[in-house]
Amino acid sequence: MKSSYYCLFFAFIFACKGTNEKTDQDLLGFEITTDTVIVDPGQEILFLTWKLGLSTLSEDKKYLYNFNNQDFAIEQINLNSLKLEKKYPFEKEGPNGVGEYLMDFSLIDNDQLFFRTFTGEGVFNWQGNKLESFNLANLGKEKGLLEETDRAYKILSYSPEGKKFVSLITNYQSKTNTLAIIDREKQTFVKHAIPAVDKASNFEVFLNDGKSAFGLGSYRFLINEGSNIILGTNVSNELYVVNQKSDSLQLLSYKSDLTPIQKTGSYPAETSDMDEFKSYWQKIQEDINFREPYWDEKKQVYYRISYHTKFDENAKIPEGGMFPSPNGVEAYLTILDKDLNLIKEGEFPQLNRVPEFHFAKDGKLWLFENIEDEMGFVRFNISW
Repeated sequence: MKSSYYCLFFAFIFACKGTNEKTDQDLLGFEITTDTVIVDPGQEILFLTWKLGLSTLSEDKKYLYNFNNQDFAIEQINLNSLKLEKKYPFEKEGPNGVGEYLMDFSLIDNDQLFFRTFTGEGVFNWQGNKLESFNLANLGKEKGLLEETDRAYKILSYSPEGKKFVSLITNYQSKTNTLAIIDREKQTFVKHAIPAVDKASNFEVFLNDGKSAFGLGSYRFLINEGSNIILGTNVSNELYVVNQKSDSLQLLSYKSDLTPIQKTGSYPAETSDMDEFKSYWQKIQEDINFREPYWDEKKQVYYRISYHTKFDENAKIPEGGMFPSPNGVEAYLTILDKDLNLIKEGEFPQLNRVPEFHFAKDGKLWLFENIEDEMGFVRFNISW
């Protein structure tokens, strides 16, 4: 899933094709060692235009799979050797066509992939053959559980055979969100209210000035991390966890001594004034933002980044852009246990830009960085 995050560069010195290491310790006792690595693409040019916004990891995190929209192929990156190993081509149209507007993909098992397009879903193998095609939303509509204006924001498969799915359903007109648990084999479609996710709509503003129509959306996520299916947003630290045995939901939160629990402020649903629209956007970004928790198998903890975006008073809007570029962030790092309870938190001064694609692997937090048009990662080894 592509996300509308804005990027500034890390204030690190990158060694060409190598690593650069330093250690810092914050006031609350985090000791953080950083190093930078670059993926060897061989004779290929890796697709970085979407900043790994349409990527996923293998279950053992040996491989990163990045969708190359230019070649309509999946790049298989070995994260242990830091090399591109293979590209898997897929077709847009025809009997084995994925569909032109790919919105998301994920792994079902070692042999099957799940693709979601604007018009439906399908299961494919790595040879590019379509094994099944279906439309999960139609099942909900047939049962009278979904409106025509309901849209699947994110879908995950969570059974080895690809028969059970969990989907975040969003309706921007009614400003409601629901979580649907779908069993294709039993033809069941169960909806759950998720009021903590509904809060995201309070920070979404629509511009309609008679010349252009544009909306500011909040970020929602649905991930499978540490054997937990976790749902949340960027507007609060609240998290839903799906009980995969009972198909029920548990709402979790934690009290922080460093950050607010959620965004504050009141914003109109719509404005016709462009200057007001830009002002609302900047205020929402300057408020607290939360990212997904990522599981570190080695240290048996989740890492979660939160941050305030910072802007220079005299910041200029980039050519062709609508909003001023941030000049940094005030970042925090939260450590959670396997049950998503707070263990430790602290300032994260080593991070000075809005975080984009990141994950935890081998006891480190990996953050994607485009280094002179090559795929790089800044890795944080965090001790406390």
